[in-house]
Amino acid sequence: MSGTTTLNARSPLPLPLNQIAFSVVDLRRTEAWWCDGLGFLPAGGSRLMMRGPLSAAIVDLPGAAMTCWCLVGRNDWCQLELFQYERPMARLMPADRQPNDIGYSRMGVWVADFDLALARLAKLGTQPLTAPLGAAGARRVCVRNPDGVYVELLEQDPLPEENRRGRQDCPVAIRYVSMTTPDLAASSTFVGSGLGVPEHDLQLHDDAHEALWGLADAGAKRRVFGGPTLLLEIVEYGRDPGRGREAGYRINDQGILNICFGDPRNRHGVNAMHLRALAAGAKANCRPIHMPLAGCVYVNDPLGFSYEFMWARPGRGHRDFGFLPLPRERRPLADNQACAASIEIAAVPERVFAQLSDHPTLGRWAGLGQCRLVKPGAGEVNGYGAERVLDSPFGAIHEQITEFSPNRGYRYRVLQGSPVYCHQGEVRLTPCRGGTRVDWQIRFRSRIPGLGVLLRYLLEHKLNAALAGLRRQLTT
Repeated sequence: MSGTTTLNARSPLPLPLNQIAFSVVDLRRTEAWWCDGLGFLPAGGSRLMMRGPLSAAIVDLPGAAMTCWCLVGRNDWCQLELFQYERPMARLMPADRQPNDIGYSRMGVWVADFDLALARLAKLGTQPLTAPLGAAGARRVCVRNPDGVYVELLEQDPLPEENRRGRQDCPVAIRYVSMTTPDLAASSTFVGSGLGVPEHDLQLHDDAHEALWGLADAGAKRRVFGGPTLLLEIVEYGRDPGRGREAGYRINDQGILNICFGDPRNRHGVNAMHLRALAAGAKANCRPIHMPLAGCVYVNDPLGFSYEFMWARPGRGHRDFGFLPLPRERRPLADNQACAASIEIAAVPERVFAQLSDHPTLGRWAGLGQCRLVKPGAGEVNGYGAERVLDSPFGAIHEQITEFSPNRGYRYRVLQGSPVYCHQGEVRLTPCRGGTRVDWQIRFRSRIPGLGVLLRYLLEHKLNAALAGLRRQLTT
């Protein structure tokens, strides 16, 4: 396989770094950002296998249930893995999360057309944090994806030899992931001596690059490990060490949850790397779980960073577990029902948004019963992270604001109390000749098989009635 290390039948160590895994709030939206914005290709996915005692044991989250989609870039044997958790639901990333906070903090991709990538991201509402840094042909810029992850776009490939391998029709390659550690020596010893991953002589960043994500004076020290196509940058910030993990941290908190070293042939490399990790002080969530086509194990190093070791059999194993492109329609869905309603209101967007985002009054004009704000948002009381409870005909429904764009709209999800799950809502405002067009969409999956169509009809009726109530509220 091009672009991978040469492994014999028993796959000697070290295994290549081959995966970055994310916990996401809205699988469809995040996947569209990577694919439509940067050019990643959809690959395999799973839903049925991501629930039950085995999957819960792997991630050490009792009762865990999720849907997984994978994406691939130019690199062979390398993927992005996106998990949308149904239970326990992912906690939102703090609004003030910074790359110097402890954890997997940042990642970087090479893009074939720098300007086109920025233009496509702009259409999705993503703008760079700063102006690009560097001369033409070697520019860099940093953006944040829909889950708040810092993503650096590189015009110049740091691994040019690897660029000539892999999927030449794909305009993007995964190139690095960054770990912010409180102890550079300890993390480097675990990765280098413990896991046997070679140190790379490439310098991905210097202090000037830290300005791209607002940390130019943070006093960073860095070491780079891995290869051949994906690198791990370990960073310790001296003058501005950032914050530790929040109390109650769980692996499925929104953002990068772990990284993986993978054997593209069989289980032997996984078993060997697992034993090396334990000898270096890591603790495993469970014993390695091996199936006919693939297997894996999660371990946590002495500082609490999660690593996965996995394998997949060539052919069907690589296809089913997301290392080969696969049409979107062949993947399982987290939500399989959708309904929408639209209306035009003779009022400016600012006035419409002020009413829509005033959570305590929503129940009155929407005909949904009483609505209570039970948790203020970050920065703005009704904004990102705010939680409201609706006393609806279905019972008390607890909702959380997951994106807040003043005068343009917001997104929310249902945390509990709904007759459906994987419930995602979006309200969008667009100026029009008559004032403002309001579009309200809901996606979900029925808790009771077979009732999805009926629930879709009922919810669509409710949306239309709510928007009619909003127009009456603003025009009478």
